[in-house]
Parts: sequence; structure tokens; C-alpha cells
Amino acid sequence: MLIGVTVFALAAALLWAALGFPSAPSSRLDIIKVALTVVAGVGGVVALVVAYRRQRVSESAEARERVKLLNERFGAACNQIGNEAPSVRLAGVYALAALADEWPEQRQVCIDVLCSYLRLPYEPSLDSDWYHDAESEVRLTVTTLISQHLRDGARVSWRGHDFDLVRAVLRSADFAGVHVPSGTFFLSLARFPGGWISFDGMVVDGGEVWFGGTTFGGARVTFDKAEFRSGRVQFEGADFAAGEVSFRGALFAGGEVDLSKAQITVMPVFDEGEKPGLKLPSANAVASAPIAGHER
Repeated sequence: MLIGVTVFALAAALLWAALGFPSAPSSRLDIIKVALTVVAGVGGVVALVVAYRRQRVSESAEARERVKLLNERFGAACNQIGNEAPSVRLAGVYALAALADEWPEQRQVCIDVLCSYLRLPYEPSLDSDWYHDAESEVRLTVTTLISQHLRDGARVSWRGHDFDLVRAVLRSADFAGVHVPSGTFFLSLARFPGGWISFDGMVVDGGEVWFGGTTFGGARVTFDKAEFRSGRVQFEGADFAAGEVSFRGALFAGGEVDLSKAQITVMPVFDEGEKPGLKLPSANAVASAPIAGHER
């Protein structure tokens, strides 16, 4: 009120002086009206500033509360993933994937935690029924959730992020249909001791996929009908010692798929025909490899 009275007095005095100190009652009344209008305008501006500051404070508080809630969910999901019970670990995996969908600012962190789980030491029981056990089910769920977010039509896409599966141990994995237009997908030094690892229909057109030092030991690994349009797929130091690696129906249309430095005992299976962008080892490097008539 004091500020309002002060503004009114100053506005009235300035107007009165600017008009030459008029003495007529009508002039004085006009000066009062204008001064009151000035006070109302200043008051309106002050009210807007106060309302804006309150809105900013409210939004900041809501943002802090949201981040706090998301951090609590993140911690709870990580605790679940570290639980001894497979069912609790599965719940944590789904919770972390849902959190990644809702928290784009920390999506890469959530992805890193999921990938780090696959990097934990694990020796699968190869004599279990269907080459499957509880831990393999948890790891299969992680790879399936990653794949679902990299396929066309995903509700929330994780494309463009980095996936570090270095030294991962997988006996069952469904990477079928994943699309890697950018970012990295590292499976270097991974081990596929058995079961089926599917990259069927995979599309690489700008990203990088690395299998350097990966051991294809006893598993069936398929890249059937995959498309390599651009980007790089490296197999440097990969060990094709057992099992089957298949590229049936794969399209090599510009991307680079390099097997020239792989250690090949069992030759991967390819369709007949020219394959641009595909680098195979020299004949001497695979002289001892059994190659069927439809293989190259």
C-alpha cells in the first residue's frame, strides 16, 4: 500500500508539473485518474511478476519431486536386479526398462545398468533341459526388452544409444529385427556357449556392431535376412570354433561386414552370389574349415 501511494503521488506530481501546474478542478481530476491508472498498471505488472515467480518455484518443486521419485524407483529397481531370487530380478529388469521409457534424461544410465547385468560372470548349465535355466531366462528377458525398443514401431525407441555387452555370456537371446541406425552395439569378447542367439532381420545402416573376440562356441547364431546397408560390423579376433553361424538371405548392400581377421574353424553359412561390403578371410586361413556346397 505504501508503494502504491508513493507511485500515485509521484505520478500525480509529475503530470501536474508537466501540464504547467493547472488549477482547474477538471484538470486536477484528470491528473488523478491518470495517476491511478499508472498505479493500477504498475500493480498489474507486479502481480504478473509475482505470479510468474510462484509458477517457476512450483515447477522447480515439481521437477525436484519428479527427479526424487525417479531416483527412488531407480534405486529400488537396481536392488531388485541384485536379488538372489530370479523372479525378483525379473521384476527389477521390467521396472528398469519402464523407467528408461519415462526418464529420457537418464535413459542411457538405465540401459547401462541392464547391459552391465549381462556382463556379470555366469557359467550356464549346459546340460539343463532345452539349454535353459533360471538365470538364462533373466538374461533372455533383458535382451528381449532391448530388442523391443530397437525394432520398428517401438512405443519408445532406444535407438541412438550405446549398448555395452562386452564379455556378456548369453545362451538364449532374441535380437531379431533390431535396427541400428546410429550408436554402438558392442558384443566384443562375449560368449555364446550354446542355445540360439538370433540376429535375424537385423538392420545396420549407420551404427557400429562389434563382435571382436567373441566366442561362437556351440551356439546357433543366425543373421538370416539381416541387412547391412552402411556402418560397420566387425568380427576381428572372433572365434568360430563350433556351432553354426548363419547369414542365409542376408543383404550386404553397402555396410562393411569384416570377417577377415576372425579365427574360423567352422565356416559361417552364406548364400551363393556376390556380397558387396563383405570381407572374408583368405582361402589359406580357412583351409581346414568344412565348407558345404552352399557355403562360401
